[in-house]
Amino acid sequence: EEPPSPSEEPRSEAPLTEDNQPEHPQTEIAPIRAVLWELKVSSVTPNSVQLQWSVPKGSFDSFMLQYRDAQGQPQAVPIDGESRSVTVPGLSPSRRYRFHLYGLRGGKRTNRVSTDIVTAAEEPEELPLPSEEPETESPTSDSLPAQPVLGELKAASVTPDSVGLQWSVPKGSFDSFMLQYRDAQGQPQALPIDGESRSVTVPGLSPSRRYRFHLYGLQGGKRIDHVSTDVITGERGSGPQMVLQAWGWSVPKGSFDSFMLQYRDAQGQPQALPIDGESRSVTVP
Repeated sequence: EEPPSPSEEPRSEAPLTEDNQPEHPQTEIAPIRAVLWELKVSSVTPNSVQLQWSVPKGSFDSFMLQYRDAQGQPQAVPIDGESRSVTVPGLSPSRRYRFHLYGLRGGKRTNRVSTDIVTAAEEPEELPLPSEEPETESPTSDSLPAQPVLGELKAASVTPDSVGLQWSVPKGSFDSFMLQYRDAQGQPQALPIDGESRSVTVPGLSPSRRYRFHLYGLQGGKRIDHVSTDVITGERGSGPQMVLQAWGWSVPKGSFDSFMLQYRDAQGQPQALPIDGESRSVTVP
């Protein structure tokens, strides 16, 4: 059987009218709209984060990741359309960053997902009391009073430049307390607190920064008990923020490397907030 000649018209094409136009023009099929899904963190260090995402529907020509650096300057990282992860270097420790990932087609933004991430803290440190005396061996007499116990230290309120902390003393009592932390310049700070208090506000902090607070219970000038917590101050210009104290905010058995809090923002976009494994509270900005 002979093949059709190169100039033979396809039989499926509509017949032509007198002006050589098809009677029923074929309708073009619209391309599938690409969809971006869930920008999330896969690893965090003090000076970098690795992000990943998925494209459950369609495809993009390329992506653009945007954020502001520690000095507030906008940064843009172009990413090829086949990638599903990226590492962002050159970040600052214990700082909150908001990342926006855009999917591009034909040079235009067609979809966006965002997430907030806090970089890891540098080596956590235990601060010695400035005037702590050497500890001596405790007597074993049964007549000694019961040793007091500190309860959980947690954040009650957070602003860009202050943190309100509270705690409990479920057993016994202390002569006084000492709250210690490092300021934005890394200098140790010590805040004495009377033994009747169960809360304190720490002023003079820097916005969007992670602080580790250590609360010591003292008797006779010596440390008897110690509790700690990590708190991240609010973003510059923001008002007081709610602090979540739930998920049992305790781990009664075992330990976790880290936690991940996920939710959807007012625009319905999924958000993921990584939390280190020592924390028992988190601020949702």
